[in-house]
Amino acid sequence: MHRASTAPVATILCLQLLTWSGQARADEAGATPMPAATAEATAATEGAPLAQDRRPHLTLDLRFHATATGAMLILSGVSQLEAKRLAASSCRWCQPNPLDRWARRELLWSRTKTAANLSDVLAYGLPAGAALTLALTARADHTEVREAVEDLLVLGEVMAVGTLVTQGAKFATGRLRPDAWSTGGTGDTADSRMSFWGGHSMLAFSVAAGSTQVARLRGRPGWKWLAAVTFAGAAATAYLRVAADRHWLTDVVVGAGVGTAVGLWTPLLVLHPAGERSAVTLVPAPGGFALIF
Repeated sequence: MHRASTAPVATILCLQLLTWSGQARADEAGATPMPAATAEATAATEGAPLAQDRRPHLTLDLRFHATATGAMLILSGVSQLEAKRLAASSCRWCQPNPLDRWARRELLWSRTKTAANLSDVLAYGLPAGAALTLALTARADHTEVREAVEDLLVLGEVMAVGTLVTQGAKFATGRLRPDAWSTGGTGDTADSRMSFWGGHSMLAFSVAAGSTQVARLRGRPGWKWLAAVTFAGAAATAYLRVAADRHWLTDVVVGAGVGTAVGLWTPLLVLHPAGERSAVTLVPAPGGFALIF
Protein backbone atom coordinates (compact mmCIF):
# COMPACT_ATOMS: atom_id res chain seq x y z
CA MET A 1 0.00 0.00 0.00
CA HIS A 2 2.89 2.33 0.72
CA ARG A 3 4.26 1.83 -2.80
CA ALA A 4 0.93 2.74 -4.34
CA SER A 5 0.70 5.93 -2.33
CA THR A 6 4.18 7.17 -3.19
CA ALA A 7 4.29 6.07 -6.85
CA PRO A 8 2.58 9.23 -8.27
CA VAL A 9 5.00 11.45 -6.34
CA ALA A 10 7.98 9.44 -7.55
CA THR A 11 6.75 9.62 -11.17
CA ILE A 12 6.33 13.39 -11.02
CA LEU A 13 9.78 13.81 -9.51
CA CYS A 14 11.37 11.62 -12.22
CA LEU A 15 9.68 13.58 -15.01
CA GLN A 16 10.81 16.84 -13.44
CA LEU A 17 14.39 15.61 -13.19
CA LEU A 18 14.33 14.59 -16.87
CA THR A 19 13.04 18.05 -17.80
CA TRP A 20 15.77 19.76 -15.84
CA SER A 21 18.38 17.49 -17.42
CA GLY A 22 17.17 18.35 -20.95
CA GLN A 23 17.22 22.04 -20.17
CA ALA A 24 20.76 21.79 -18.83
CA ARG A 25 21.99 20.07 -22.00
CA ALA A 26 20.32 22.73 -24.18
CA ASP A 27 22.01 25.46 -22.18
CA GLU A 28 25.39 23.81 -22.55
CA ALA A 29 24.88 23.40 -26.33
CA GLY A 30 24.58 27.08 -27.18
CA ALA A 31 22.75 29.23 -24.66
CA THR A 32 24.48 32.43 -23.64
CA PRO A 33 25.28 32.57 -19.93
CA MET A 34 22.90 34.86 -18.11
CA PRO A 35 24.46 37.71 -16.12
CA ALA A 36 24.15 37.40 -12.36
CA ALA A 37 21.94 40.48 -12.04
CA THR A 38 19.59 39.19 -14.75
CA ALA A 39 19.44 35.75 -13.13
CA GLU A 40 18.58 37.33 -9.82
CA ALA A 41 15.79 39.39 -11.35
CA THR A 42 14.42 36.39 -13.24
CA ALA A 43 14.42 34.24 -10.13
CA ALA A 44 12.54 36.90 -8.18
CA THR A 45 9.98 37.23 -10.99
CA GLU A 46 9.36 33.49 -11.13
CA GLY A 47 8.84 33.29 -7.39
CA ALA A 48 11.93 31.17 -6.70
CA PRO A 49 14.39 33.34 -4.76
CA LEU A 50 18.06 32.52 -4.90
CA ALA A 51 18.04 32.22 -1.14
CA GLN A 52 15.84 29.15 -1.57
CA ASP A 53 18.55 27.50 -3.71
CA ARG A 54 20.91 27.83 -0.76
CA ARG A 55 18.50 26.07 1.59
CA PRO A 56 19.85 22.88 3.21
CA HIS A 57 18.62 20.01 1.03
CA LEU A 58 17.69 17.45 3.70
CA THR A 59 15.82 14.20 3.22
CA LEU A 60 15.04 10.85 4.88
CA ASP A 61 14.08 7.27 4.04
CA LEU A 62 10.30 7.56 3.78
CA ARG A 63 9.61 3.83 3.89
CA PHE A 64 11.76 3.11 6.91
CA HIS A 65 10.60 6.05 9.00
CA ALA A 66 6.93 5.62 8.09
CA THR A 67 7.15 1.98 9.17
CA ALA A 68 8.99 2.83 12.39
CA THR A 69 6.55 5.60 13.28
CA GLY A 70 3.53 3.40 12.61
CA ALA A 71 4.99 0.58 14.71
CA MET A 72 5.65 2.91 17.65
CA LEU A 73 2.15 4.38 17.47
CA ILE A 74 0.60 0.91 17.41
CA LEU A 75 2.73 -0.18 20.36
CA SER A 76 1.73 2.94 22.31
CA GLY A 77 -1.94 2.30 21.58
CA VAL A 78 -1.72 -1.31 22.69
CA SER A 79 0.07 -0.32 25.89
CA GLN A 80 -2.68 2.19 26.62
CA LEU A 81 -5.36 -0.45 26.11
CA GLU A 82 -3.46 -2.82 28.41
CA ALA A 83 -2.78 -0.16 31.05
CA LYS A 84 -4.63 -2.09 33.75
CA ARG A 85 -2.20 -4.96 33.41
CA LEU A 86 0.95 -2.94 32.72
CA ALA A 87 0.56 -0.21 35.34
CA ALA A 88 1.74 -0.66 38.92
CA SER A 89 -0.82 -2.62 40.98
CA SER A 90 -0.50 -0.03 43.77
CA CYS A 91 1.14 3.37 44.03
CA ARG A 92 4.92 3.18 44.29
CA TRP A 93 5.33 6.93 44.67
CA CYS A 94 2.47 7.92 46.92
CA GLN A 95 3.46 11.15 48.68
CA PRO A 96 4.37 14.51 47.08
CA ASN A 97 7.40 16.56 48.04
CA PRO A 98 7.03 20.03 49.65
CA LEU A 99 7.50 21.83 46.32
CA ASP A 100 4.70 19.90 44.69
CA ARG A 101 2.39 20.52 47.65
CA TRP A 102 3.09 24.25 47.51
CA ALA A 103 2.58 24.45 43.75
CA ARG A 104 -0.72 22.59 44.03
CA ARG A 105 -2.02 25.07 46.64
CA GLU A 106 -1.00 28.05 44.51
CA LEU A 107 -2.04 26.86 41.03
CA LEU A 108 -5.11 24.68 41.61
CA TRP A 109 -8.33 25.96 40.03
CA SER A 110 -11.64 25.64 41.80
CA ARG A 111 -13.12 24.44 38.49
CA THR A 112 -10.67 21.67 37.73
CA LYS A 113 -12.83 20.21 34.96
CA THR A 114 -12.57 23.44 32.96
CA ALA A 115 -8.78 23.43 33.31
CA ALA A 116 -8.66 19.78 32.23
CA ASN A 117 -10.78 20.46 29.14
CA LEU A 118 -8.63 23.44 28.15
CA SER A 119 -5.47 21.38 28.55
CA ASP A 120 -6.93 18.70 26.27
CA VAL A 121 -7.76 21.28 23.61
CA LEU A 122 -4.24 22.72 23.70
CA ALA A 123 -2.40 19.39 23.89
CA TYR A 124 -4.23 17.90 20.93
CA GLY A 125 -4.69 21.14 19.02
CA LEU A 126 -0.98 21.97 18.98
CA PRO A 127 0.01 19.00 16.77
CA ALA A 128 -2.70 19.89 14.24
CA GLY A 129 -1.68 23.56 14.23
CA ALA A 130 2.02 22.77 13.95
CA ALA A 131 1.45 20.30 11.11
CA LEU A 132 -0.68 22.82 9.22
CA THR A 133 1.94 25.53 9.71
CA LEU A 134 4.74 23.28 8.42
CA ALA A 135 2.66 22.39 5.36
CA LEU A 136 1.79 26.02 4.60
CA THR A 137 5.35 27.27 5.06
CA ALA A 138 6.62 24.48 2.83
CA ARG A 139 4.21 25.54 0.12
CA ALA A 140 5.12 29.21 0.53
CA ASP A 141 8.78 28.20 0.25
CA HIS A 142 8.07 26.52 -3.12
CA THR A 143 9.27 23.12 -1.92
CA GLU A 144 8.51 19.75 -3.45
CA VAL A 145 5.63 17.62 -2.21
CA ARG A 146 8.05 15.04 -0.83
CA GLU A 147 9.70 17.58 1.45
CA ALA A 148 6.35 18.59 2.96
CA VAL A 149 5.50 14.91 3.51
CA GLU A 150 8.88 14.38 5.18
CA ASP A 151 8.24 17.31 7.54
CA LEU A 152 4.93 15.82 8.69
CA LEU A 153 6.47 12.37 9.05
CA VAL A 154 9.27 13.73 11.25
CA LEU A 155 6.71 15.49 13.45
CA GLY A 156 4.75 12.24 13.72
CA GLU A 157 7.90 10.36 14.65
CA VAL A 158 8.70 12.91 17.34
CA MET A 159 5.27 12.37 18.92
CA ALA A 160 5.52 8.58 18.59
CA VAL A 161 8.92 8.40 20.29
CA GLY A 162 7.86 10.72 23.10
CA THR A 163 4.58 8.91 23.72
CA LEU A 164 6.20 5.48 23.84
CA VAL A 165 8.90 6.60 26.29
CA THR A 166 6.32 8.38 28.45
CA GLN A 167 4.09 5.30 28.66
CA GLY A 168 7.03 3.27 29.89
CA ALA A 169 7.86 5.85 32.55
CA LYS A 170 4.26 5.99 33.78
CA PHE A 171 4.06 2.22 34.14
CA ALA A 172 7.43 2.01 35.90
CA THR A 173 7.07 4.82 38.44
CA GLY A 174 3.47 4.29 39.57
CA ARG A 175 3.12 7.83 40.92
CA LEU A 176 -0.20 8.81 42.45
CA ARG A 177 -2.03 11.67 40.77
CA PRO A 178 -2.80 14.71 42.94
CA ASP A 179 -6.58 14.37 42.62
CA ALA A 180 -6.35 10.79 43.95
CA TRP A 181 -3.92 11.82 46.69
CA SER A 182 -6.15 14.68 47.87
CA THR A 183 -9.03 12.28 48.61
CA GLY A 184 -6.82 10.06 50.70
CA GLY A 185 -6.83 7.28 48.13
CA THR A 186 -4.02 5.03 47.05
CA GLY A 187 -5.01 4.85 43.39
CA ASP A 188 -8.02 2.66 42.72
CA THR A 189 -7.58 2.84 38.94
CA ALA A 190 -4.55 2.31 36.74
CA ASP A 191 -4.77 5.87 35.45
CA SER A 192 -4.62 7.31 38.97
CA ARG A 193 -1.17 5.70 39.35
CA MET A 194 0.24 7.12 36.11
CA SER A 195 1.12 10.69 37.08
CA PHE A 196 4.84 10.78 36.26
CA TRP A 197 5.75 12.20 33.94
CA GLY A 198 3.09 14.41 32.36
CA GLY A 199 1.91 13.07 29.00
CA HIS A 200 0.12 16.25 27.91
CA SER A 201 3.16 18.32 28.82
CA MET A 202 5.52 15.97 27.00
CA LEU A 203 3.33 15.93 23.88
CA ALA A 204 2.95 19.70 23.73
CA PHE A 205 6.66 20.43 24.20
CA SER A 206 7.74 17.69 21.79
CA VAL A 207 5.51 19.20 19.10
CA ALA A 208 6.81 22.71 19.82
CA ALA A 209 10.45 21.65 19.73
CA GLY A 210 10.03 19.23 16.82
CA SER A 211 8.18 21.60 14.51
CA THR A 212 10.57 24.43 15.33
CA GLN A 213 13.62 22.24 14.71
CA VAL A 214 12.30 20.99 11.37
CA ALA A 215 11.52 24.53 10.19
CA ARG A 216 14.95 25.75 11.35
CA LEU A 217 16.84 22.91 9.67
CA ARG A 218 14.92 23.53 6.45
CA GLY A 219 15.86 27.21 6.53
CA ARG A 220 12.22 28.28 6.56
CA PRO A 221 11.54 31.96 7.28
CA GLY A 222 9.46 32.59 10.37
CA TRP A 223 10.64 29.58 12.36
CA LYS A 224 11.30 31.82 15.36
CA TRP A 225 7.64 32.90 15.35
CA LEU A 226 6.62 29.26 15.18
CA ALA A 227 8.81 28.59 18.21
CA ALA A 228 7.31 31.48 20.18
CA VAL A 229 3.70 30.44 19.54
CA THR A 230 4.10 26.70 20.04
CA PHE A 231 6.24 26.93 23.17
CA ALA A 232 3.76 29.42 24.67
CA GLY A 233 0.97 26.93 23.99
CA ALA A 234 3.03 24.12 25.48
CA ALA A 235 3.72 26.12 28.65
CA ALA A 236 0.00 26.89 29.00
CA THR A 237 -0.76 23.18 28.62
CA ALA A 238 1.65 22.26 31.41
CA TYR A 239 0.20 24.93 33.71
CA LEU A 240 -3.37 23.78 33.07
CA ARG A 241 -2.51 20.17 33.97
CA VAL A 242 -1.47 21.34 37.42
CA ALA A 243 -4.51 23.64 37.65
CA ALA A 244 -6.72 20.67 36.77
CA ASP A 245 -5.25 18.63 39.65
CA ARG A 246 -4.12 15.97 37.20
CA HIS A 247 -0.38 16.42 37.68
CA TRP A 248 2.17 17.65 40.17
CA LEU A 249 4.52 20.45 39.20
CA THR A 250 7.48 18.08 38.90
CA ASP A 251 5.43 15.87 36.54
CA VAL A 252 4.93 18.63 34.01
CA VAL A 253 8.46 20.04 34.36
CA VAL A 254 10.06 16.67 33.62
CA GLY A 255 7.52 16.03 30.85
CA ALA A 256 8.44 19.37 29.30
CA GLY A 257 12.14 18.51 29.45
CA VAL A 258 11.67 15.08 27.90
CA GLY A 259 9.38 16.43 25.18
CA THR A 260 11.80 19.23 24.30
CA ALA A 261 14.75 16.82 24.13
CA VAL A 262 12.87 14.38 21.89
CA GLY A 263 11.63 17.22 19.68
CA LEU A 264 15.08 18.72 19.21
CA TRP A 265 17.06 15.52 18.71
CA THR A 266 14.76 13.40 16.55
CA PRO A 267 14.90 15.69 13.46
CA LEU A 268 18.70 15.85 13.81
CA LEU A 269 18.88 12.06 13.77
CA VAL A 270 16.47 11.33 10.92
CA LEU A 271 17.05 14.22 8.49
CA HIS A 272 20.31 14.12 6.56
CA PRO A 273 21.78 15.87 3.51
CA ALA A 274 20.74 14.27 0.22
CA GLY A 275 23.32 11.72 -0.87
CA GLU A 276 24.54 11.00 2.67
CA ARG A 277 23.57 8.15 4.96
CA SER A 278 21.08 8.78 7.74
CA ALA A 279 22.27 8.76 11.35
CA VAL A 280 19.88 5.82 11.89
CA THR A 281 19.64 3.16 9.16
CA LEU A 282 17.88 -0.22 8.96
CA VAL A 283 19.98 -2.81 7.12
CA PRO A 284 19.64 -6.57 6.49
CA ALA A 285 21.46 -8.75 9.02
CA PRO A 286 21.70 -12.48 9.75
CA GLY A 287 18.36 -13.57 11.15
CA GLY A 288 16.58 -10.29 10.37
CA PHE A 289 17.51 -6.62 10.40
CA ALA A 290 19.84 -4.36 12.37
CA LEU A 291 19.93 -0.66 13.18
CA ILE A 292 23.13 1.22 12.33
CA PHE A 293 23.80 4.50 14.14
